[in-house]
Amino acid sequence: MTSIGLVLSCEHASWQLPPGVDLGVDADVRSSQAGWDHGALEIVDALGDALGLPVHAGVFTRMFVDLNRPPEHPDVIPANSYGAPVPGNALLTPGDRAARLAQFHTPYWDAVRLDVVARLRDRGAVLHFSSHSFDPSLDPQNRQFDVGVLYDPAYAFEAEVAERLLFALRSAGLVVRANQPYSGLGPAICTSLRAEHAGARYAGIELETSHAVTHTPGGCARIAAAMRPFLEAL
Repeated sequence: MTSIGLVLSCEHASWQLPPGVDLGVDADVRSSQAGWDHGALEIVDALGDALGLPVHAGVFTRMFVDLNRPPEHPDVIPANSYGAPVPGNALLTPGDRAARLAQFHTPYWDAVRLDVVARLRDRGAVLHFSSHSFDPSLDPQNRQFDVGVLYDPAYAFEAEVAERLLFALRSAGLVVRANQPYSGLGPAICTSLRAEHAGARYAGIELETSHAVTHTPGGCARIAAAMRPFLEAL
């Protein structure tokens, strides 16, 4: 595989709220899986530092705006997140929703989109690597692994990149699953950009790291160390 461009992102990087905003959700709930992806930013930041690349990162909790949902998705401003009600979103008018998306969602997606287009023009191919994490306690029987690699097997270029990544992570001693704990076809920024660039050499891959790893001292560094040689080789 020839050299390709790389775009790094982390949509659920924070559990914080904008100043002055109160969604009626306690901080301990926002700092759980309901509000953000623990460790996901730490992993991709380490990769960005190592590779000298910027990281597109969400500034606020997914309860305020979910940057990993397309703007038309009903849960892009969720009434409920992982079972936690979000009272502050319940009475938003269509105008309120549109204004929030225009201020916080659109600029993020546009920035990632422009980066992807620039890499495609420069290199002819791009890997958009989106870092996320999951809570194994939500499905203990089926979530006994370290990382999941989410992608669309129907896209040959993306499948080739994903299979190389799966091999690299397993070679580093990690327990890895393809398209678990979620499908690589669900609503997400990668799936939307994949559709926008159908026919181009765009690979949109989400890494889902278990909280069993991210909450372990050195766990995020271990994932970044396993990822780095693979990304450098691209």
